[in-house]
Amino acid sequence: MTYSYTAKSGQTILLVARASGEASNVDALQQLRDSLVAQVGSSGKVDFEQVDRIEEGAATLASAQYDVAIANPVIPHTVEHSSKVLGQVLLALKPSGTLVLYELVLDAANGVEGLPITRTQEDLEQQLKFAGFIDTRTEVQPVSEPGLLELAKNHWKLSTAKDFVASAAGRVLTATASAAKPAYNVGAAAALSFGKKVKAKEATSSNAIAPKKAWMLNVDSDDEAEIEDQDELLEEEDLAKPDAASLARPDGAAPKRKACKNCTCGLAEGNMVDDSEACKPTEKPKRLTKPVDVVNVKSSCGNCSLGDAFRCSSCPYLGQPSFKPGEKVVLGGSMLFDDFMP
Repeated sequence: MTYSYTAKSGQTILLVARASGEASNVDALQQLRDSLVAQVGSSGKVDFEQVDRIEEGAATLASAQYDVAIANPVIPHTVEHSSKVLGQVLLALKPSGTLVLYELVLDAANGVEGLPITRTQEDLEQQLKFAGFIDTRTEVQPVSEPGLLELAKNHWKLSTAKDFVASAAGRVLTATASAAKPAYNVGAAAALSFGKKVKAKEATSSNAIAPKKAWMLNVDSDDEAEIEDQDELLEEEDLAKPDAASLARPDGAAPKRKACKNCTCGLAEGNMVDDSEACKPTEKPKRLTKPVDVVNVKSSCGNCSLGDAFRCSSCPYLGQPSFKPGEKVVLGGSMLFDDFMP
C-alpha cells in the first residue's frame, strides 16, 4: 500500500526509499513521485535518493534544501533507518521541516525467533530524538497475516513461513512516525546581546522608564532625612589636646625600655636587664675594603684589554687605553706633558 501525502504548491520534497527489483515496489514509488510532482507544481521539486547509498556514504544530501522528507513510503517497509541516515535527512531539511517515516517495529522488546526486526515503537522515537528531531509522534497498526506471509517468503526468505506467521501474528506492527526539525540549521550561530542601548525615540517618549542611578541620595525628598554635619557630632572634650599625664600608664610604672641598635645588654634577646644600667651599644666594625690591584686583576669577561668600547660598567680599566693582557698600562711619550707650551 502506497503512502498518501498531500503536498502544497511550491514545496520541495525528498523521497528516501529502497527500490527493490520487484515491479510492484518500483511502480508504487513512481506513482507516488508522479502524484507529488503534480501537487507541488512547476515551482516545487521532488527528489529521490536510495537509502542504501546514504548509508554507504555514496550519496550526500545538500543542507537545508527540502520542506518535507518522506522515508520508506511504500511496502514492504523493511528498511531500518540508522542514525547516519536520519542525521543526513535532518541536515537536508530546512528549519522547521517535516519528516514522515514508515518502519516495521515490534510490540515488545523480546523478539520473535528468526525475525530480523528488533526495534520497538519506543526505540524508534528515541532514535529520532537522538538524531535531532523534535515533536515526534508515532502511530502503529498490526501487519495482517497475509502481509506477514509475504514478508516471510519473499523478503526474509524464511523456510518455516507458516510457523513464523503463527508466532508473530499481532506482534509485528507498521509504525508511521512524524517529526520536525528545529527552527534553525545545524551549526547555526547567533550573537548574544548583553544589554541594548535605549533608542533616542524611546528615551524621550512619555512611557519610557529612566534607568535607576546607583549611589544617588535624593536630598530634596521629604522621605529622606537630612544629612548630619559631622562637626556637630564631636563634643568639646573630643577636641581637647591630651597631656602627658593622661597618656601615662595607670600603674605609674616607667615605660618599657626598647633595645637600641647593636644592643649588648641582652634586651634585644628578651633577657631581664637592670633598667638602672645604661646600655652601651658598640659600633659595628667597618668592613675593610681591599684596594684593587689594577695590574694583577683577572678579567672575568676577557674584554678588559680591548678598550672602553668592550669593557663592563664596573671595569677597573675604564678610561685607560687598550693593552696586552699581563702588561702594565703606562702612559709614555708626550702624553706626560701639557699640549700648551709657553
